[in-house]
Amino acid sequence: MSSSPQNSALSPLARSLVTFVQERALLFSGEHPLIALSGGADSCALLLLWCEAAEAGLLPQAAGVAHFHHGMRGRDADADAGFCGALATRYGLPCVIELGALSQANEAEARAARYAFLQAAAIELEAQVIATAHHADDQAETVLMRVFRGTSVSGLAGIPVRRGNIIRPLLFARRSEIEAYCQERGIAPRHDPTNDNPRYPRRKVRTLLPELAHSFNPRLTEALCRLADHARDDAAYLDELAEKAPATKDLRSLARPILRRVLLKRLWELSQGDGALREELATTAWVERLERLLSTEGTLQLPGGWEAQARQGSLKLVPKPPVQPPSAWQAEFTVPGKIALPAGTWLVARVDAPMHSSLRHRRSLRVDCGTIPATLTIRTVRDGDRIAPLGMGGKTRLVRDLLREAQIPADLRGFQLVVEAEGEILWLVGIAQSESTRVPEGVERVLLLEVHSTAPSEK
Repeated sequence: MSSSPQNSALSPLARSLVTFVQERALLFSGEHPLIALSGGADSCALLLLWCEAAEAGLLPQAAGVAHFHHGMRGRDADADAGFCGALATRYGLPCVIELGALSQANEAEARAARYAFLQAAAIELEAQVIATAHHADDQAETVLMRVFRGTSVSGLAGIPVRRGNIIRPLLFARRSEIEAYCQERGIAPRHDPTNDNPRYPRRKVRTLLPELAHSFNPRLTEALCRLADHARDDAAYLDELAEKAPATKDLRSLARPILRRVLLKRLWELSQGDGALREELATTAWVERLERLLSTEGTLQLPGGWEAQARQGSLKLVPKPPVQPPSAWQAEFTVPGKIALPAGTWLVARVDAPMHSSLRHRRSLRVDCGTIPATLTIRTVRDGDRIAPLGMGGKTRLVRDLLREAQIPADLRGFQLVVEAEGEILWLVGIAQSESTRVPEGVERVLLLEVHSTAPSEK
């Protein structure tokens, strides 16, 4: 892979993408991204730009594409999924599609489900990072929303260019540039009308930004993005100072900027990977409440089921009693066939044709009929359960680690189901399938297992 973006065949935006990825060190050696594709202009542009740069040898090939169907918008959402599958096929990339059932979910729940799916899809397609299409306008909106709500220096840092295995390669680009690029490439992106709903805070800020820019600063978006960059550097320095702060039982002895940083980091630790909870806790309001608690002593109820306890300058963050896990549940069922599950859903197994190799739904499992015994077991997870996820060459992982990475709340993990055959876990339902379930080329009949929300009709 070349290290220089100077290629006359590249579009200007693709050259800027390569420069941004290299200057921000978004990729480590050997990493290939999974492209999160919604079908909107932003993610379509990201896919096309990445493929353009990869074809020129300036970026590594994408491992594939993933699309999450939230199950909220009926035929429009079905058309989005079909559009994304077709676009992935056009560029020769495998596409994993999941159908969610989130018609009653709030924005935070939908986001958590989407990112859990992306993590699982990355494992399946052997991608080391997940690329999302957040851009400069998203960054400016995020910073402004946090200012309005009240935030810390870390909140002003906005959307990070990389956090864990999530990268944002388009944070340098404006929405107008992205839309113009799609038009130049002859792509007609999908449009999700829910993004236009004025009840969403981001939509309100998106409408407000041009008015503020007209009244105060025509380059307001760029100014807010610069603020985010500077705040990120400042936050990193404060983190370093907080790490070096002398250990003390009396937090009141720390300098106030360091104390606030220590308290903020304690609050972040409570989120345990829950992005919505992290957003709620990472505000100046909660930091100030903890500061006051250290002065007055006593207890304070925190979001997410936590309680802060302060006495003589020390601070303890204690969880509320967890939900008791369910009693172990297990059942055997003959395939093809169906079985009622504890949550009122159904598992249905039927013979079907293989799905096109580039399109797979994670709410279902397809496996070669010739490799499956007549009876399967479905049960709740157990301590020590392991699975060899598809795409990891037979290497096994603890189920509990996969559940944590999928952001399944700790008090709900005991309800998770697995399907096993002769003692081997084939499917961590809705999250990961085993390498042994890979369907070889040429197989004409597969066993399709699907979870249904209602009892299947008799046929």
